[in-house]
Parts: sequence; structure tokens; C-alpha cells
Amino acid sequence: MLKQIKPLKLTLLFCSFLTASAFAQNMEGQSRHSVVSAGVERSYVLYVPPHDADASLPLVLNYHGSGGSPEGQESTSDFIRLAEEFGFALVYPVGAFTNSVTSGSWNANLDAGVDDVQFARDMIEDVAAMLNIDHSRIYSTGFSGGARMTSRLACELSDVLAAAAPVSGLQYPDGCTLKRAIPILSFHSLDDATNQYEVSARSRPYWRMGVETALDKWRQANDCSLTNNADRLTQRITFYQWSDCAASAEIQFYQLTNGGHSWPDSPRAGSNKEINASELIWAFFSKHRLP
Repeated sequence: MLKQIKPLKLTLLFCSFLTASAFAQNMEGQSRHSVVSAGVERSYVLYVPPHDADASLPLVLNYHGSGGSPEGQESTSDFIRLAEEFGFALVYPVGAFTNSVTSGSWNANLDAGVDDVQFARDMIEDVAAMLNIDHSRIYSTGFSGGARMTSRLACELSDVLAAAAPVSGLQYPDGCTLKRAIPILSFHSLDDATNQYEVSARSRPYWRMGVETALDKWRQANDCSLTNNADRLTQRITFYQWSDCAASAEIQFYQLTNGGHSWPDSPRAGSNKEINASELIWAFFSKHRLP
């Protein structure tokens, strides 16, 4: 069982700013940072666990859903607990794009305006200037709109990210050409009413394909065979895995019959509690690194 950490006063911690000199003296804890990306000032929250000063840390980017916040995404995913337990740095980017539904989102479809791909590159560079990052172990995950953004980054930064894990929002980006095959883990509920499992006339403009279509496109991009292993974990969860892929870039998918539009085992009402998505994501990430 993972150890528990003391509750954090998220509002205070996420809203406080540390000076560069103070942070340099203590490379642990939470702090908010800004970086100019594509000519625009953007912000993100960084969490650094207690660690050996000489150690290089894996880095996880964790994207909130459309209209969300770093605080909300931490509450949803509980990733700080895992960063404490397993020793990786954690970044919560702040969305600045306005999509067809809400502001505070991500430009996952490369529409005019905010360049969130460049923002990801600049965040990684900014963190690496402050912290000893293991560049072979950089990962991205996210919920809903953040999952769509992670899907985009899995394509555009396939030579930077070691693996990606979109939750309730897997897509295959238009015009995607991978620089290398990349391991993918995803979760989606059949009863998701926001990002429908099968795309329909009711789907929002940004939701361009059903989940199984996206999975098949990733399968083809990773040069996986059609053969997959399917295991019924519970009455409501089936686990699919494509392991015969180029460069060991496996694809894993948890299909849930219930849970709606949520992160499995999150505090959100109706979330499926039979699996813990965050723990499964880190277990998946920990198996993969850039060659």
C-alpha cells in the first residue's frame, strides 16, 4: 500500500510564488512559475519531492481538463502522493486556450491562437534549467481536454516523451507523423456523455473520432499487430493490450462500462472505484524510457 502524506494546503501553495534564489536553495516542494512561450507569458505549477540532490528525476506533465486548474487536477489525480512515493518531479500546466466550449483549455487540434505544443517544450526546458531531470523519462498524462492535449503531445513530442496516458479523452491528432513509436495507456467509460465513446452528431466540435478509432490509429502508428490480449478484470472493466509493436511501444486500454466522464478512482461523483488510474499510469510510465 502506498504511504500517505500530510494534506497540503493547495490554495496557499498553488497561489504562492517563490523567488528563483529561494527555490534554488531548496529544490523541494511546490511553486508556481511563468515562462514566455511563443511570445506569451504562460504559467505552471511544479512539485519536487524530497530527493537525493545528485539524483536525476523523471518528470510527469499532468494536464487539467478544459476550464480546469492545477489544483483541480491534483485533487482529481492525487499524483503528488505518487511523486512522494516514487520520486519524480511533477508539472501542472495552466491552460490558456479558448475552445468551442470554454476558456482555460488546450489547443489540441492546432487551431489558430495558443501554441500549447511549444509551451510543453518550453516548460520542460524551464524545469530542466532548475532541476536535474532524466530526459529519458519524461511523460505526459491528463484528463478530458488535457487527455486530448496529451494525445497531441504523444505525436508532436514522440522523440521527447517516453510514454503518454490520456484519461477520458484519447484522440489521434490530425496530420500526425510520429518520430518514433510511443507507448500509450488510456482509460475511457462507455457511458461518457462528454467525450462519447463513439462519436456522433451530439459530439462537440473538438471531439473528432470515437475511442476505438483513435486506438486503431495509434495501433497502426506504433506498427502493432491486430492481435490483442483482452482480459475481463471485473464485470465492468475490460483490459486490452497490444504488445507486438515497434520498439516495444505497447498500447494498453481500460474500457469501463460505467464511470461517466471521470478519472477512475477520483473523488468525482460516479467515478469508477474498482481501479486506480493514477497508480496504473505510474506503473506503466515506470516501465518505459526513451532509447
